[in-house]
Amino acid sequence: MTLKLDRSFYKKTRTNSIIKLVREQYLRTDISCFAEQCSRCSHKGHQVLLSATADHYIVPDISVIMRYLELFEQEEMTGMIASQTMLMHLQQHDKTKIYKKLRHILNDSRRKSVVFYNELFKETKVLRLPNESSSDRDWRALCQMGQWYHQHLNKKIILISEVYSGDQVMTMQAYISTYWPDHTLLNNLVKALADVTLEEDDGKIRIGKQVSAASPCGYVEYKPLNELEAGIKSNHYISGTIRCRKDNRDQAYVHHAKLDKDIIIMGNEHRNRAVHGDTVVVEILSENNWTTASNDIAYNASPAEDEYEEDRFNNENKSTQPTGRVVGILNRNWRPYVATIQEDSSELGGSIHLAIPLDPVIPKIRVRYHDVTLIENQRIVVRIDNWPISSQYPNGHFVRSLGPIHTLSTEISAILVEHSISVSQASQGFSEASLNEMPIDTPEMPWKPIEEELIERRDLRDLTVFSIDPPNCQDIDDALSVKELKNGHVELGVHIADVSYFVKENSMTDLEARSRGTTVYLADRRFDMLPTVLSERVCSLRHKVDRYAVSVIWTLDASYKITDTWFGRSVINSSCEMEYEQAQQLLDGKSVATGLNVTLSKKLKPYVTKLADVLRVMRDRRLNKGALELEGNEIKFKITDKQEITDIIPKDSLEIHGLVAEAMIMANSSVGKRIYEGFRDAAILRHHPPPTVHQFDRLIKAAESKGFFVDYSSNKTLAKSLAEITKGCKNDPEIARLLKTMATIAMNEAGYISSGHYSVPDYYHYGLALEFYTHFTSPIRRYADIIAHRQLLLCVEDPVAKRDQVKNKAILYRDNTVSDICDHLNMKSRESKFAQRDSTELFQSLYVLQHIQDGDTLIEKGIISEIRSNGFYVFIPKLGIKGPVYLKDRDGVPIVPLSLISGKAEQDDEVIPNCSVETNLPLNIQVTSANLSYPIQFSLFDHVRVSLKLRKSHAHQHMVYMTLIDLDHTSTKEVLLTQTEMRKAIEPINEEEAVKTKKKKKKNQVSMYEVLEKFRKMSIIETTNESLYDNKQI
Repeated sequence: MTLKLDRSFYKKTRTNSIIKLVREQYLRTDISCFAEQCSRCSHKGHQVLLSATADHYIVPDISVIMRYLELFEQEEMTGMIASQTMLMHLQQHDKTKIYKKLRHILNDSRRKSVVFYNELFKETKVLRLPNESSSDRDWRALCQMGQWYHQHLNKKIILISEVYSGDQVMTMQAYISTYWPDHTLLNNLVKALADVTLEEDDGKIRIGKQVSAASPCGYVEYKPLNELEAGIKSNHYISGTIRCRKDNRDQAYVHHAKLDKDIIIMGNEHRNRAVHGDTVVVEILSENNWTTASNDIAYNASPAEDEYEEDRFNNENKSTQPTGRVVGILNRNWRPYVATIQEDSSELGGSIHLAIPLDPVIPKIRVRYHDVTLIENQRIVVRIDNWPISSQYPNGHFVRSLGPIHTLSTEISAILVEHSISVSQASQGFSEASLNEMPIDTPEMPWKPIEEELIERRDLRDLTVFSIDPPNCQDIDDALSVKELKNGHVELGVHIADVSYFVKENSMTDLEARSRGTTVYLADRRFDMLPTVLSERVCSLRHKVDRYAVSVIWTLDASYKITDTWFGRSVINSSCEMEYEQAQQLLDGKSVATGLNVTLSKKLKPYVTKLADVLRVMRDRRLNKGALELEGNEIKFKITDKQEITDIIPKDSLEIHGLVAEAMIMANSSVGKRIYEGFRDAAILRHHPPPTVHQFDRLIKAAESKGFFVDYSSNKTLAKSLAEITKGCKNDPEIARLLKTMATIAMNEAGYISSGHYSVPDYYHYGLALEFYTHFTSPIRRYADIIAHRQLLLCVEDPVAKRDQVKNKAILYRDNTVSDICDHLNMKSRESKFAQRDSTELFQSLYVLQHIQDGDTLIEKGIISEIRSNGFYVFIPKLGIKGPVYLKDRDGVPIVPLSLISGKAEQDDEVIPNCSVETNLPLNIQVTSANLSYPIQFSLFDHVRVSLKLRKSHAHQHMVYMTLIDLDHTSTKEVLLTQTEMRKAIEPINEEEAVKTKKKKKKNQVSMYEVLEKFRKMSIIETTNESLYDNKQI
């Protein structure tokens, strides 16, 4: 039922006449309260309901949301009733970022929070009184809504405000101290946020004093929003995301899409308070201010986060580039930052301290803390609140402590925070509501299939099915089968864990899995997307037990061409959990594989052989269409019983790896095509856009230096060129490996898309040469695969899936919804990849520390992978480590090591006097000196011997770098001097003239990680269960 309400007001026209305007508003009487306990209201079509078990609900006003929104982002804060009044205020005052964050919280079913449309409800509508301010009217509207909820539900309603007071009204600090007195994080956070000075984004409403147009720090006031918008429209300004270079923090850039160029932002003044990731407006400077970007390897820098972005930037910086300055901020992208209090803070005293972020591209942050001794020498989490024009650094607040610096648990926690891995996933905890949805699987009551479900599934338990995975794999997603038919045809099957049967759409487990997006694999542990009872037991395709699966079974003719494909739910009983090495041994002809008994080996060998025969043909056909075989760098760490890392082992590339991957590619491609046929506007697909021409510049020049030609006109010609490189580098396969890695970096990143957002040609997967592709084969560790399963089962009209669609209000057919989920999953996948990389580097630095801490040297052979202006990067295949070798110091003075002449490792930190360094980017760098008989040239792909060192840092991660020992290939005979020549060359030089930077060797009293936390029960731990294709191409 609706009631009409007329609102009239008067308006003056341009001709100064007065007209009366009447606005009609219809009030409803049937708006739901959205409370689980209420039987009077209809909740139909609403998925988020206020929990019946809560003893109270909270109603915040605009003053609370503006200041304490970060508190509501914490998972403990539930049961919020957000008023339409408050949301309208946020929208009307253009606080879009706050509005979006609040909407994100309200849309999360786990938060048990709702929006109530009080302005449209007859019982809660409040009219403005004469001479009443709008803020007072809004407060009365909230009070009226709270009173109605209290009477309607007989439930305690607490209004939270920083401005108004009254019965059942509390401040945020009072509320937290009353209801969460023992929650350290919430209490610390509410105190920190209480001291924050609110300052709106520039160009919008500003709370506080206006500031002058310039500051002592060189910053200038941002342009008004209307001027920025007009400047962008007229192309006087450009907008984009500012990126600060991790290996050179003084340089930032904004990509100009129209010019397809990067606009360089040099120095802090031109960056003008913009932080890495912000959406900024840039004014391009006059041409006489344009410059050539530095190509130096920065000291105390971290590796580039995005190798492609860094590669593209380095390709462009050889010529003069446009420069610019930031004149406005469209959107701040501030996030929680891991930081460390500056070392001298306790000596300086006071309550304001500088926190140095772990990420070197983020500026120091001023935080207030009453007793800094409690958090010094710790990794802490901070957030930026504002950046006044008069301050050199932004202001922020302390959130929580992660633990002492340079302890393993702390550094792992830091990696998770830096890459936005949720607290719940980091702690591997799942909500009680989620765990209540889990099937029972205990030693006393092991899970078993139910008869009613078996009737609706294809029974494949008599089929010989087996899985092939890395050692000690617990979350087994996939299994394989191959069966020869009497007519000479073959049935090839891929069987995938039926996760969607146990994880119903919009259930608590589903919402948690969607939020996590993916299982995060680090060097020593993993953080699951699903509870262990599913990921390691009930869903995992363990051997000798019945398991639900979703199967793809192809019928192939005698030439292995597909004649029919069957999709559907099945039940299987795996014969064996094989490891890759075991399957490879059977494939190589061994009668018994290590770890398998004679009977099982004899049974499985013909199936593995037949499977390989089929998949080799399938792979060759796809490669002939232009699929690329690229290169990744996967390693594993060997750990002793004493929890010490004794070795880093490159992952062997076995044929069986590629064959199993081919089976998964076949399944993903077939499912991708099938779900597109059923969901043309909302199928979840994975596309890989083709690269642009300039992305191959570095690869082309590097290949030419070794006499190879790269044709990148299509994926087919590129694949042929890479095959020729592999063939031509048989005597030095590491060169081929590095060139393939360059090709990998040059590629665009693959990503999830909703089919309705793209045209059919854009579905094409460049790296795999496939028209349709999705992710289907890993639902235990990727949420995208769960969506693909649901869509596939609806396409084949699975009866259980059809019932679930009606019961659970399925949203899989909505293009915008699927597209939003894809954006979220792409972000989670990317951050997971970066977290994995950071953890690998952490353990590599730990390995180096353990081998040099007692004064020992760690000397390895490597290959020059990249030439820079002041040195080069060396890749060590044995350890999978890439690190810098500096030939110039910070001031540009050559520091070429004396060991290059003598070949003695102990002279790697003494330098050759009076030498010069010249570069020919990106191919070589040359050292000359009057004291040398010959110039020494280092070219791309030269083999060298290096000594691994560790540059320690208080605020940042320790960094592995290298010092040069000597060249390590046949041409070094032309460079190395004889003992007589060396003595003759150095003899005239006084001892004092030789520049020595040799440092005293000190024994560390305490290891960087004094006590390694107990790892999972493995002696060899792989850095990933994901292939190269998962991370970049597929």
